[in-house]
Amino acid sequence: MPLGNSSPENKTEATLKIPFESAKHAEIAFRVLKVDQEPKRNFVKKELTLNGSVLEVHLEADQVKSLRTAITSFFENFLLCSETLKAFDAGALASANSA
Repeated sequence: MPLGNSSPENKTEATLKIPFESAKHAEIAFRVLKVDQEPKRNFVKKELTLNGSVLEVHLEADQVKSLRTAITSFFENFLLCSETLKAFDAGALASANSA
């Protein structure tokens, strides 16, 4: 059942608020994760917003299973993004300290 045809009482939703060390890190993650939209066949609506150093993710689905899958997929992408940010920050700090 597509999200658009579901009744409001059947809608399942979750909002994640992820704080970052800085607004710059949050913006980088926002830009990276916003590109990866949910496929239409999942019947999941994902909306990302940026509030300073906090990334907010709102997900809506017509089934709990679809929502759970979307959250798991988002966290896999988020963890990769987070690890990449840490690796590049560590490299930048090492370069600055050796200069």
